Amino acid sequence: MRSQFEQSSAGAGRVVMVSGGVASGKTTLLNDLLDEATAAGAVTLSATGAPDEQRIESAIIDQLLANSSTPVTGAAKPYTALGLCDTLQGLARERPTVICVDGIHYADETSVRILLQLQRRIRSVKLLMVLSRPEWPRGSPAGFDLQHRCYGVRLAPLPEQTIAAMLDAAGHNHSGLAARLHALSGGNPMFAKAAVDDHLEGLGHDGRAVAGPAYAQAVWAFLHRSEDHLLDVATALAVLGECGDAELIAKLTGIDADAVVDVLAVLEQGGLLAGGWFRHPDAPTAVLRNLPTTERIRLHRAAAELKYREAAAATEVASNLVSAGETSAEWSLPILRRAAERALMADDIAFATRCLELGLSAASDEAEQRSIHLSIVRSTWRVNPSGVLPHISALAAAADQGELDQAGCLALLRHALWHGDRQNALRAHELLHTGPGPIDPQIDTAVKLAFHWHFGQDLPQVKSSDFATHPGAAPWNHTAHSLTQTWRQGSSDTTKASAERVLRNSRLGDTTLEAIAMAISALAHGGNCDRAQWWCGRLAKEARQRGATSWQAMIEALRAAVVLQRGEVTKAAELARSALDMLSEPNWGVSISHPLTTLLMADIAAGTFASAAETLRRPVPDAMLETVGGLWFLRACGHFYLATKRPLAAIGYFHKVQRLMRTREESMPLLVPWRSDLAEATLRLGNRTIARDLANQQIELAHSSNPFAHGLALRALALAGTPAEGSRSLLERAAKSFQQAGHQLELNRTLKVIAQLQNPERERLNGLAADAIEAPRPVPASRLMVAQDARPEPVAREDGRSERAESVTLSEAELRVAQLAALGHTNRQISRRLFITISTVEQHLTRTYRKLDIRGRSALAHELGYARISI
Repeated sequence: MRSQFEQSSAGAGRVVMVSGGVASGKTTLLNDLLDEATAAGAVTLSATGAPDEQRIESAIIDQLLANSSTPVTGAAKPYTALGLCDTLQGLARERPTVICVDGIHYADETSVRILLQLQRRIRSVKLLMVLSRPEWPRGSPAGFDLQHRCYGVRLAPLPEQTIAAMLDAAGHNHSGLAARLHALSGGNPMFAKAAVDDHLEGLGHDGRAVAGPAYAQAVWAFLHRSEDHLLDVATALAVLGECGDAELIAKLTGIDADAVVDVLAVLEQGGLLAGGWFRHPDAPTAVLRNLPTTERIRLHRAAAELKYREAAAATEVASNLVSAGETSAEWSLPILRRAAERALMADDIAFATRCLELGLSAASDEAEQRSIHLSIVRSTWRVNPSGVLPHISALAAAADQGELDQAGCLALLRHALWHGDRQNALRAHELLHTGPGPIDPQIDTAVKLAFHWHFGQDLPQVKSSDFATHPGAAPWNHTAHSLTQTWRQGSSDTTKASAERVLRNSRLGDTTLEAIAMAISALAHGGNCDRAQWWCGRLAKEARQRGATSWQAMIEALRAAVVLQRGEVTKAAELARSALDMLSEPNWGVSISHPLTTLLMADIAAGTFASAAETLRRPVPDAMLETVGGLWFLRACGHFYLATKRPLAAIGYFHKVQRLMRTREESMPLLVPWRSDLAEATLRLGNRTIARDLANQQIELAHSSNPFAHGLALRALALAGTPAEGSRSLLERAAKSFQQAGHQLELNRTLKVIAQLQNPERERLNGLAADAIEAPRPVPASRLMVAQDARPEPVAREDGRSERAESVTLSEAELRVAQLAALGHTNRQISRRLFITISTVEQHLTRTYRKLDIRGRSALAHELGYARISI
């Protein structure tokens, strides 16, 4: 362009036609040229074509004369072509002159005719005429480029190197970022600058290209230029989606199909589209953002009807129905149902739920409404279990009326189990089996294992002749029975094989989640941590890919427990926290016990007691404590108090586990090893006799079938004995048991105790703890554990008989009073809080002081450890 200006200034007139896509920089180029020409002393005249002035005679000529850097004398209306040409030629003979018309395709006929005549007369004058036009696919405006001395300048998209230079100048050019921004902008200068601006504003992380507010504004400005139908066509394309071809756009907008083809080509040249669709997924939103709501709804409604008439896919039609939020047409509801089903198959949970919720508002038939409620439960539960409550209520009402099918009963059962509602779970199970038709054996097995996972018990038998004769029932029944033996008799080759069979034959889903969890836990408890962790990784990936947050959170919680068992404390805590963060506390239901237990035990193992205390403060549902997960959580709470030198508080928690195990003890004696825990706690109070008795009871129950519980008991027995009694041998046996169980965490603790035994300064085991926490001060051997009720526990005598230790046992009432007193509460405050008289408080404290052989409150606080850490 500078070269053309220099040649024209030397007396060789030139015409330059600048072309390019929409917003390719034509106006910027002409303005820069005018600035340089003015600075060089040239006379400049400029005009801009516009559609609303195209029918005004001589509109461009008027602008040129009005926008002249030097008044042009001798040019007055009415203009004559020859007269005006003579005036401008005379001006150009004396001084270099530049005439710029931006958008010549919108020039009026009179102005075009005058400029064409001027073009034919500029051979020997100092005149440069620069015109711009878009690069439309069809035709060429006015024919300027067919005349003498017309030079074409085409503005191509910016190359990637230019965008890299822009980023370099700002010091933000990450590897590959320029290429990504170039792909986002299509090389359009306006889009490229906007994309760079968004990135510099911090919207792009780790060198990632993003489309932010600047890009959205650029899209809007691009479409609101004067070119015909750009906004209409882009809006129609955004509404119709990727199936919007030229024919559909023409029908939706009423624009001629050939014109639509031309506009789509312009949008592609301008960098907004690529391959017939928007380059960036945020662009359609930017196109529709500023449309009035009523117009947007109208377009979506019209697009849905158009697609339906054209027999488009159900998901395509439903996308517009959902966006419009209307279902007035009779055909809408079936379309929404089909679209939801396909979306669920593709794991597009959010879209499926939106389709179903819209369909529910349009359904009038009760059976149809129940079916939709059930579908919403299926889709919503994967990401928001607590969000299904209104729909569960509708299904429960249908169940009361005897109008619920098997799928509905399963949904009720699923919800009840997740929230620890045993009564409603049993009711839904009965409805499931007493309804018409046989139940699929795999589903029945998954239900049995889910109930067992949550409550540690078998479902009661329900008479169902259909199920009894169902083909294939026997293998699944055998698998379920074998797997539950892990909690009855310990792990075996049979239980491991059953666990693998469940994992290989069960697709991850709402109904199978707990069955899969139980299989993974069985593998881990059987010492197959590698296999359990492999399955967790595979299933977590599947849940993530399918967008099922609830499944993913549960699987990650299981993986955290396996990792902790392997002794990787820090990683286990990270996984448990990650799992907890995936779902809110209400969404977790009673299953929150699993990540909480792992996080608590990991913090205890790491010695991060402040973090563990924070975990204990988290609210949990009351029903959780009635579940198996709740038992393990209470056990972890007890170990927290044990680790922070509050054995009395720990004993209280271990006794809670004991009481809750009463209904399960006969069939599931190995479910939770509370006796070993209680033995360790009583040992902290200095009572070896009861510790040995509890440890021996646990050994008798566990034998070698449950190496984890067996190892805990052996270690407790070793700690309760003396080196002369073979404690070293017991510890080594405990270590082998933990090794057999694949429990590296407890193995490490046991090996640490063995290492301490080798220290010659340690002459006896009193005060040694398996977790290597500093031992409490020696206490009289008469201080016994807190009883589960007011009845004393038997204490072994040296003559082999037993006696009641009534005078040395704290009742729960005494423990509650003692804990409040240790925290600084007055007797009056304690009486109000526990709803007992002040006299009763004084009696409890007096008996506590006597039993613990202490003098008063200050000693009580020290004994319970509340002066060191409180939660």
